Amino acid sequence: MKTAMDAKPGTVLDIDWDLYFVNKWEFHRAWRWATTVKMRLKNISNWWSTDRVFSWEDKLNDVILERTTFEFLYNSSWMYVFMNWETYEQIELNEDDIWDMKYYLTEWNTIDIQQYEWKFVWIILPTYVKLKISEVDLTSSWTDMKDAVTTTWLQLSIPQDIEIWDEVVVNTSTGEFMEKVK
Repeated sequence: MKTAMDAKPGTVLDIDWDLYFVNKWEFHRAWRWATTVKMRLKNISNWWSTDRVFSWEDKLNDVILERTTFEFLYNSSWMYVFMNWETYEQIELNEDDIWDMKYYLTEWNTIDIQQYEWKFVWIILPTYVKLKISEVDLTSSWTDMKDAVTTTWLQLSIPQDIEIWDEVVVNTSTGEFMEKVK
């Protein structure tokens, strides 16, 4: 149990049997009224945000998520299969679970999967991944950048000197090209 005063950004809370990630936390002290804490919460199951106001002493159930390292094995028919090489446990996630993170998954990528009571909550990607270029736009030769598509269907802008099948490093939080793999 945590008080609303202790539930800082990054905390996961169980409120009314739903898990919420604390995105933003603001402390408000009014002159005559009680001290309050305003939080922007993101529902982990549907990723909708909501703002809630709590008294500073309200008790909230904090949740400790289990974080385990898995490797991405393959995807088939909108299912993505991951395996923990220590326990040989496999997790199958559908495309709705992983959202746009699918663009950064290549075979044998190591990722962390967060779970709560053996249920999938979230994937934590590495900051940078290596991806191969599968298509380039040859019509944009008048600029220093051109559009490209990776083998995972991520669309990005790359420098003109990069060709098909070259490997590039991509930032997973922004989706931007970082450098060509040498």
